[in-house]
Amino acid sequence: MRPRIGWKVLLLVIAIAALTFTTSHAGAAEISGVKLPDQVTLEGKTLKLNGTGLRQAKILLTFNVYAAGLYVENPGHDGEAIANSDSPKSIEMVFMRDVTAKQMADAFQEGFDRNCVAGCAELKPHLSKLEGLMKDMKKGETMAYHFLTDGVVVVIRGQKSGKIGDKAFSHQLLRVWIGKNPPNQELKDGFLGGKK
Repeated sequence: MRPRIGWKVLLLVIAIAALTFTTSHAGAAEISGVKLPDQVTLEGKTLKLNGTGLRQAKILLTFNVYAAGLYVENPGHDGEAIANSDSPKSIEMVFMRDVTAKQMADAFQEGFDRNCVAGCAELKPHLSKLEGLMKDMKKGETMAYHFLTDGVVVVIRGQKSGKIGDKAFSHQLLRVWIGKNPPNQELKDGFLGGKK
């Protein structure tokens, strides 16, 4: 009798440990080995993960630059509706390779030029300020962009780096990722929950 009871207790302990391990990681999404939270808090509001994607670049071969998630108050699949919404939004990213500040500034310039839909010339000074905040990033480091009604907050390695622009800039900058000409279509589709 005792050996059976011992095995039952052991199996129960293993089951509880497995359940604890599973539930502790249930609140995270994973993309290419990078974990992202299911939600973030911004200005006292809970933003839900709308979708995840990989920013990819191609120089002979395709490689992953960063994994990221788009967080919104009300999940949806319409990129324009999300970009035009006045509710807070956030993009949280984890770098998968080293990237220079200049590479990011160049990517922002190209992405903004290809996706801006209104007031583009007036918003260019804000873009220049954003580019000035960029830092060289190492693999595993984090960056976030918080899109608010009074501008965009940039967070680098967990520290607020600056706040730029206004509502119009906030709406336009988000289009760099989910506008008509995203850096790569898979990133946009992933951010919008697999929808275009």
